[in-house]
Amino acid sequence: MPKTVSATEAKIHLGSMIEWATRQGDEVIIESRGKPAAVLVGYREYQEIRKLRDRARREAALQRLEALAERMAQRNRDLSPEQGEELADRLAREAVNRLTRRPVPPPKGP
Repeated sequence: MPKTVSATEAKIHLGSMIEWATRQGDEVIIESRGKPAAVLVGYREYQEIRKLRDRARREAALQRLEALAERMAQRNRDLSPEQGEELADRLAREAVNRLTRRPVPPPKGP
């Protein structure tokens, strides 16, 4: 069960709060003026939270890419399947490269 402390108490007893979070594997909710302001968690739990957040960001980006691919497919119905795939692949690579800030390689082919 999470422990709730005031910001003043957290300052005074920071060492024991860290120990609580790491040993108990539980959160310490730190309140400021009676309202939750921050949470102290053990490092392993923090790493798990980061993984979940990163996974959610990747899933959201993938959903945006899929929606874009669908819109592009609707717009470009006159293209052959090969041309459509090539266009979708290029657009996806460009989007991923922008997200990772890598330069876009030139298209393959003649």
